[in-house]
Amino acid sequence: MNRRNLVVLRAGDASLHRGWIAEPGRDFDLFISYYGQKPDLHKDDADHYEMRRGPKWSCIGDLLAEHPHLIDRYDAFWFPDDDLAATTETLNRMFGLFHGFGLALAQPALTRDSYYSWNTLLQHPRYVLRHVAFVEVMAPLFDRSSLRACLKTFTESRSGWGLDWVWPELAGRGRRDSIAVLDATPVKHTRPLGGDLYRNNPEMDPRLDEQRLLAQYGARGNRYANKYLLYGGIARVRPTLWEQLTLMVRRLNAQRRMRRTERRKRRALASEA
Repeated sequence: MNRRNLVVLRAGDASLHRGWIAEPGRDFDLFISYYGQKPDLHKDDADHYEMRRGPKWSCIGDLLAEHPHLIDRYDAFWFPDDDLAATTETLNRMFGLFHGFGLALAQPALTRDSYYSWNTLLQHPRYVLRHVAFVEVMAPLFDRSSLRACLKTFTESRSGWGLDWVWPELAGRGRRDSIAVLDATPVKHTRPLGGDLYRNNPEMDPRLDEQRLLAQYGARGNRYANKYLLYGGIARVRPTLWEQLTLMVRRLNAQRRMRRTERRKRRALASEA
């Protein structure tokens, strides 16, 4: 089966990815890049597999540099943390919304009971999606062109800090409707922030990574403002009472016309007999 979507997962021993692939009919392939020490753990769950030690983003950058054909093969690429709880149906819909609205960069919203850094990324149930100027390194979703534009940054911050402030500048295409938080397909962040990244890489200095990256791309202002920008969205709108009444009357009239047509057909058949 030729799927157009790829999930690249840096997985530890307690990865939650099995919930993502538990249902039939998934429309994404799964590349597991395992950073633990148990040979071939999770291999049977993956369409592509490797073992690689190191922090998330620099390792993903190296992985894609070693397998450039993946960028040509797939149309959309999701890079989630391994502690996100989601269903196959949710992820299928996430990719569907991403393609359907022609997005360049996005992320699923976080459920309201998630561990989180920024409350602007928590789900707003009245929206299908919100057009924003910021998505987080926890679970970004790229199309092919935006991934190519941002790929060099993956190895420029070992901790990943600062990447999410730079990506919108590189991937936004100058359009305010190209970056979004997908409220219709929320995932749950199940563990406190930090976790394995800092335990396994104690030498990292995330704040220095961020300062250096923001200076390099002239994006210092993004750090403070972008997470509070909302350009618009696609909302779930209830029909007005007048719209509901109008449609109800039209539906009743349609049913009456159907019954009249059926009566005429029965009379015609009876007269022929």
